[in-house]
Amino acid sequence: MKTKQIIYLSTLALAITFTSCKKDKPDAPVSTTTSAATYDNGVFITNEGPFGSGTGTVSFYSRSSSTVVNDIFQSKNSYPLGNVVQSMSVFNGKGYIVVNNSGKIEVVDAGSFASGGVINGLTNPRYFLGITNDKGYVSEWGAGGVAGAIEVIDLNTKTITSSIATGKGAEGMVKSGNNVYIACSGGNDNDSVVTVINATTNAIVKTINVGTNPKSIQVDANGKVWVLCIGQWNGSYSALVKTGKLVRINTTADTVDLSLPFASTSSQPSNLVINSTKTSLYYSYNGKVYAHSSTASTLNSTAIINRNFYGFGIDPTNDYFYGTDAGDYVSKGKVLRYNTTGVVVDSFTVGVIPGNFCFK
Repeated sequence: MKTKQIIYLSTLALAITFTSCKKDKPDAPVSTTTSAATYDNGVFITNEGPFGSGTGTVSFYSRSSSTVVNDIFQSKNSYPLGNVVQSMSVFNGKGYIVVNNSGKIEVVDAGSFASGGVINGLTNPRYFLGITNDKGYVSEWGAGGVAGAIEVIDLNTKTITSSIATGKGAEGMVKSGNNVYIACSGGNDNDSVVTVINATTNAIVKTINVGTNPKSIQVDANGKVWVLCIGQWNGSYSALVKTGKLVRINTTADTVDLSLPFASTSSQPSNLVINSTKTSLYYSYNGKVYAHSSTASTLNSTAIINRNFYGFGIDPTNDYFYGTDAGDYVSKGKVLRYNTTGVVVDSFTVGVIPGNFCFK
């Protein structure tokens, strides 16, 4: 889940944050098909599935035919993915589907979605990052959701070769130069660091203090790393005792060179993404989506989309925005597409709790 697992029921109670937003009126829903020969020129949507039971799924939206195919993994392989489907990455022609509660990564052919094996032995895994043809990193919350780590994966044997301890709740990762930067969100606790790892030696280079509960992370056209810190709720989840921040790391010195705090004590920023030229960042905040230039030194006060989303992404082929509406967290959710000016284009139905995007 995007939120801490131990407060999932609190998250459901807060669903009004999402569902009470102004409802867009998209064009007619995109037509739905039931199968596809290959999955090319499109977008994979990971659907978490019912929390703690059932299975998550993966949907595929085709740019060329404007159709969506749902539950493509089980349709191809005749068994379910498991619970919770957290994220997916494509690397060297293979798809790596991270299944959180099941403690595994399902490996598939990125074109046919045929199973290519399983990486087992993970504990609350979150994201996969390909490093070389033979090596990948997996971030995980670890035991109890707090023992953060990067698991080093041999991509040929699909086994864990070593483990690198990080800050609590290792989450989003990016590679800049020869280093990998991991946002440590706290997992089921709290933390405030980005762990930096040398991608060749797997050694920790530095631990950078950035702000409370850093979660999503991006790298810009100049190689600088941007981190969105979501802040920290009080014990009753009625107010933030530490507000969020947007932070920039100078990767030459591995120091923070810009820190922009958010004012609200009732809204956490989320879903930091970046456009195709790596010059504009976008995030959700206070029920809206905002843009931030990589050269700006202040936060933008004008929103580009007046709606909040559970999951958010930007298509590198055309810079269209993709946002998810998880609805009641039990029924099938929706994906809404927006053009570069923030005008809704269309929408389509996917699986239960659509959370992340993988653009191909």
